[in-house]
Amino acid sequence: MKTLVIPEDDLKRLERRFGPDVRRMGPWNSDGVFGYTSISLGAVESAAEAVGAPGLPEAVSRLQEAREPVAAFMELVEAFGPDLVVKIKAAYSAISLAPPSARPAASSKLVARQVGAATAA
Repeated sequence: MKTLVIPEDDLKRLERRFGPDVRRMGPWNSDGVFGYTSISLGAVESAAEAVGAPGLPEAVSRLQEAREPVAAFMELVEAFGPDLVVKIKAAYSAISLAPPSARPAASSKLVARQVGAATAA
């Protein structure tokens, strides 16, 4: 599954605007010098479906072809706000908690339903 690598500086910028949930959208990685989070495009797609905002799923589908995918992702989060951040966090949690054998077979619609249920609770 394809991922977006969001550098720490960009993540800090999102965190100032949307709070600590941005640090839970994917796993944190660091080599001691460079820190970043890896956000699964599958989690972003599931989150877009769960948010249900007009135009959001189409905007997410364009991330894969974007010349600058990190910049496109940052714009996407800025445009659709905290709801998208919360849903990405929930989708990442649902994907990471699923047994490894279930991850490839899980459809984004199934994860979107799980995300909707998790954020409604």
